[in-house]
Amino acid sequence: MTYATAVSFVLSVLQVIPLQVWGVLIGGLITVATTTYFAGREHRKKRKSEAIAVALKASLINNSFAYLLQHIKSADNKAKGTNPHAKIELWTRIPLLSGKLEPIEIEPSELLVFIETREYELAEELLTLTMRHKSICDAFNDFNDRKRELRTRVTEGTVTGGEIVSHTAPLDVTSQIIVMELNTLTNSIVDLLPIFREDSRKIVKKITPALRKHLGDRSIPYFKEITH
Repeated sequence: MTYATAVSFVLSVLQVIPLQVWGVLIGGLITVATTTYFAGREHRKKRKSEAIAVALKASLINNSFAYLLQHIKSADNKAKGTNPHAKIELWTRIPLLSGKLEPIEIEPSELLVFIETREYELAEELLTLTMRHKSICDAFNDFNDRKRELRTRVTEGTVTGGEIVSHTAPLDVTSQIIVMELNTLTNSIVDLLPIFREDSRKIVKKITPALRKHLGDRSIPYFKEITH
């Protein structure tokens, strides 16, 4: 069968289809097309909402790191300004935080839009970011708990606010262990927090351009960063 013959056969078959059937067929095609269009639009809206939520969370983590870093620096600077020649361990100068820090979590399911954009490295960095924030929150919360416990055990000496300035009576074994824990926690926080903060800044700067490119939507915002 030649091409012309095949076309002629198809046309002859189409001619015998009643108009009512054509109406049903066309209506069905329109319904499918409309449903597909709106489903695609809803999918894009959902992905955009998820993407903005992730960008916001990453920005909040970055700002949290900035706040905690400033909390330590300001306490250290204040202590040095008051008595620059005194050799006082850093943990004694860091004030207690009010309440407990709550980690900001980015779930793997929230990163689908970054997988779709093939931003695999960025997705991995965002998961690392949320794990780092949890570790810092846990460290600060543990620091607060240990320091509060130590304050209750210092029966003689000077305790000002969140600072244990001096103690005249020897510390018992439990208190000495707490002091060791406070030193370890403080050193870990001071060593890691600047690195976490700098890495989080770089991650936040990459998110919006990647999403705008993938979603073709320049309305996706840049979130303001706390600077000190």
